Amino acid sequence: MNNPITLNRLLPWTWRRYIVAVALIAVAASLRVWPLQSLGSTLVWLTFYPAVMVIAIYGGLSAGLLGTGLACLIAIFGGPILVHQPFINKPADWLGLMVFVMTGTMISSVAEAMRRANVRARLEQKKAEAANQAKSIFLASMSHELRTPLNAILGFSSLLRNEAGFSDEQRKTLDIINRSGMHLLNLINDVLDISKVEAGQYQVENSVFDLGGMVREVTDLMRLRAEEKHLQLRLDQASKFPRFIRADAGKLRQVLINLVGNAVKFTGQGSVTLRLNARLTQDPHRPILIIEVEDTGIGIAAEDQVRIFDPFVQVGEQATQKGTGLGLAITRKIVELMGGQINIESTLGRGSIFHLEVPVERAEETELIIAKINLGQVIGLAPGQPEYRLLIVEDQLENWLLLKHILEPVGFQVRVAENGAEGVKEFQAWQPHLIWMDMRMPVMDGLEATQRIRALPGGREVKIMALTASTFKEERDKVISAGLDDFIAKPYRADEIFDCLVRHLGLVLVYAETPQASRLKPASLLRPEDLAPLSAALRQELTGALLQLDGSQIDASIRRISEQNPALGSLLASHAGQLGYTAILQALQPLAEETP
Repeated sequence: MNNPITLNRLLPWTWRRYIVAVALIAVAASLRVWPLQSLGSTLVWLTFYPAVMVIAIYGGLSAGLLGTGLACLIAIFGGPILVHQPFINKPADWLGLMVFVMTGTMISSVAEAMRRANVRARLEQKKAEAANQAKSIFLASMSHELRTPLNAILGFSSLLRNEAGFSDEQRKTLDIINRSGMHLLNLINDVLDISKVEAGQYQVENSVFDLGGMVREVTDLMRLRAEEKHLQLRLDQASKFPRFIRADAGKLRQVLINLVGNAVKFTGQGSVTLRLNARLTQDPHRPILIIEVEDTGIGIAAEDQVRIFDPFVQVGEQATQKGTGLGLAITRKIVELMGGQINIESTLGRGSIFHLEVPVERAEETELIIAKINLGQVIGLAPGQPEYRLLIVEDQLENWLLLKHILEPVGFQVRVAENGAEGVKEFQAWQPHLIWMDMRMPVMDGLEATQRIRALPGGREVKIMALTASTFKEERDKVISAGLDDFIAKPYRADEIFDCLVRHLGLVLVYAETPQASRLKPASLLRPEDLAPLSAALRQELTGALLQLDGSQIDASIRRISEQNPALGSLLASHAGQLGYTAILQALQPLAEETP
């Protein structure tokens, strides 16, 4: 279908603005003749001023001057023709003509300046958008190129450490390799984080979490470093400090680690104190979180305090320390992104206090989704389950070899395809239960391969997991919307792989540290439909008891359930006796979501 022919297509803008100028001056002259002349008005320029202003705004300097000139010609020579008497016949009229010319010129000049500024702004906006796009492409590429080899380094070092026959000295060497890889990964994450902030791609993802538990985790993590330097690491927590909140747990944890880690790093003797408090607002459910980190370290000079939050800046004695100078820059960006603020008080040679305030939302413990218990190393599949076929579509030898080493010893059947096209063929020939799909591959990438598989018989039923080195939320949204079922970021850990398999295939694993798990037969596994006959009150009572980890209350709830359903009560008692609280909660959660 052809597009309609418009004036914009027939005439370039240069000519259009002149045509508009002539047309508007003609309209202004007509209005001067009628109704103003019939009303007895002697004001010559009354209709020409707004016409020239509109022309100048639309067409700029040249169009505005054209409109001004035409209006002057009409005023000088058009009176006898239009109204049978001159428009200008007194000295004051000539003075008005000069003022009109000056005003029209000024309006046209200002309008031209505004037009050119708008053009420059649009060009700069396009350049900025192009630069952001280029930065995003660069970051995605850098993330992939750096995190892919790290995936192999961290993965194989962790696998080797669990192998029998290694001496303690060899395990120490593997630990050094693993720690060095994690340090490099943290540096890469810092660079990516600051770049994502600058590119406007850093987003807050709020969820309910145990703030008190996270603080203890951070202090436990830093305590060993402090003890190595003979420092006291103190925690001063006010009673108003909320334990359960809704906020971005990952980013808040990163802020705490950066601040406490820096304090320990730059303190030679004395102590590091983490103070926690909260300030109530008009909404009691939305307090302001107050965090202070005080040290007795080297301090920061007044002239350096204004630069301490700039990227890649290390000041004073900090400049001699190892690091990128990105920690505090990222910390400030995160705090501002969360709607808070951070500042510093410091005296050179006496120490520093970093003070930050972040708005959060208070939450209840019952809102928490209970994390799965870490049962230890996976040693196999529980008996009585089908033979699961897993297809790895990955072009990097070290990456698919690592994944294969994780999966095959457990009992999975594994095949490998080294690009998307081979993956499609392998799916048709083998019909796997689940596919691990790398996103960047030669010949055919992961997105196209997924779309082709989904169009084949059985393609809608197979589970497809994205494997990618990208850390951007946009990448996750992109792969999920393209038809993949889940997203695993590199470098991944073995427990992430197994957790994904449990969630999507519903399989049961046996763990080395919990032999009772191997005694759970598939027939005794809890499913949401097993608990559906229970009343909402009983389900809620049992859920509350499990969340509180109250053994006596759990037993009492199960006894009440046994009175109504002896078989189900026996099954629940079996799980509770083996401390299988997580399995019961997982069966209850879908029913809780359906309850109005």
